[in-house]
Amino acid sequence: MLPKKGRKLPAWEGALASRQAYAEVIANLLRKEHGDTHRAVKQLMRLTHASERSAKHWMAAQHGPDTVFFLRLVATSPVIRAFVLGIIESQQSALSEAAIVGPGRASFGHGHREEMATGRYWPNSDPINGPESGPVNDPITDGLNERQRWILDRVARGLSTRARDVAAHWRVSIKSARRDIAGLCACNLLHFVGARKNGRYHLVRA
Repeated sequence: MLPKKGRKLPAWEGALASRQAYAEVIANLLRKEHGDTHRAVKQLMRLTHASERSAKHWMAAQHGPDTVFFLRLVATSPVIRAFVLGIIESQQSALSEAAIVGPGRASFGHGHREEMATGRYWPNSDPINGPESGPVNDPITDGLNERQRWILDRVARGLSTRARDVAAHWRVSIKSARRDIAGLCACNLLHFVGARKNGRYHLVRA
């Protein structure tokens, strides 16, 4: 919907704000998944069939992958896939809330969308938002969906969190819950400690 005043459309936030912001977020995601060595460049070349120069440029945030190579990353990388799903879900949530609050409170909907897109939104304003809270506020979380943020919040507070807990709270399938957790593990934000039956997830500290 066009704004009532002015000639500019509402600005996008986070990775969608500009080409440079997109390039920086993708570079962070790729380094988080593959590391920051020449081996990571080789892995990207093998996954996408991109040239060595292109892969190096992505890792250095000189520019982001274009359409075909980005789609290849989406198809092969759980981290990039989680990033895309997070953007989609955050925008859908913002649109749903804007429809609920109505045009009289449109500014609230836009502000909420901005917070989610930049990774600053957390339900119930939990203490995890503090600047000393560790990797939860890392720029890498910009693309995570709201369920994944909730998972990180619970784990940070020392609460046991399994796929069944996510599925029950958010009323989604076990498969969706497992995909959310797998995405966090692939981003190196969570790791599982202990036996399969009685172990638990922990935050990965930088």
